[in-house]
Amino acid sequence: MNHTRLRRICAALCALCLVLALGACSPLETVTGWFTSKKWADDKPYKNVKLDKHVKLGEYKGIEAEFYTDEEYLAFYMDNIFMQYGATKGIADDPAKTAVAEGDLVFFDYEGSGPDIPEEAKEGMKGKALLVVGSDQFILEFKNAEGVVEKRGFEEQMVGQPRDKEFTVDVRFPDPYANNPDLSAKDAVFKCTVHKIGSASEEITDEGVDCLTNGEFATVAEFEALLMEDVPQQAADYNMNLASDAAFANAEFLELPAKEQEYWDTRLAESAEGQGMGPEDFAQASGYQSAAAYRDEQLKHELFFYAVAEKEGITVTEEDLQALLAEIRAGGEYSDKDDELYSQVGGKGILLRHLMRNKVSEFIYANAKGVPGA
Repeated sequence: MNHTRLRRICAALCALCLVLALGACSPLETVTGWFTSKKWADDKPYKNVKLDKHVKLGEYKGIEAEFYTDEEYLAFYMDNIFMQYGATKGIADDPAKTAVAEGDLVFFDYEGSGPDIPEEAKEGMKGKALLVVGSDQFILEFKNAEGVVEKRGFEEQMVGQPRDKEFTVDVRFPDPYANNPDLSAKDAVFKCTVHKIGSASEEITDEGVDCLTNGEFATVAEFEALLMEDVPQQAADYNMNLASDAAFANAEFLELPAKEQEYWDTRLAESAEGQGMGPEDFAQASGYQSAAAYRDEQLKHELFFYAVAEKEGITVTEEDLQALLAEIRAGGEYSDKDDELYSQVGGKGILLRHLMRNKVSEFIYANAKGVPGA
């Protein structure tokens, strides 16, 4: 796993967390995603909406929240990565355990080979792993057509093996073997050494990082150094969402404008279609009880942002828009002509809405209390 790919994966996980949890500032990829309706190619969003008829602002200046320092956010970020992958954080070694027993968490290395194993497949047959013995994550016992066991399972053969001493495990891959059809029904011998025996660690350890990154990083410190390159900006973005979310919670919403509900119904339908889903399924997958709840929540956020903008005189300038267009062009194959690019992303209005949400969020965060480093 190379550094660039890993950083992209981690950034994507973080962005997903922000969108699903807070819904305040939408990342650029959601702006230029699936919404293509020309009906909503407006260049003055909310121009005919009397905002005070639909929203009553509460306190939005001097907001207090539990903002993250860079170090706190790094810990949160790493926890989130392990959670998203369902990976074990590490192992708490128990020196009293001198041999593997079923149910133990073990940290071991392995390398497999076999006379009929293709050379290109051998690379995927070595590495390090954290494994609960008896969880049936590794190769299971092989039974012939009559149901007779011809080879015991990988984990079954680990039981009773001592720590820090090499042993072999003789297995046969399943038939068929979905992970790599070339290995189906092939015999293999794995040389293994168990280094630690114990239980799952509550803290991220070197072993957890090593297994998560397939050996790309051997220690927590190395992994933290990579992630820390992006943490200051990501922490600021996350904190900005926290401030906006707290300010949003102080607002009171009245009757929602029907025209804007129709707009968000359209956006939801097209986004859902882009994911091969219906609006209800898409909304529920995004953490909402229904499509209507999703629609109204998005609309309320926009009403809130535009109401603050109106009160504070916050506007989106042509310079802001051109900077966003340049960012979009840098990230994909888009037209050099502005009008054509607007058409490609679903209209100028969708970009203006995105910029307004971000500018108001920046204003709220800049005026919040207890901002780290302020």
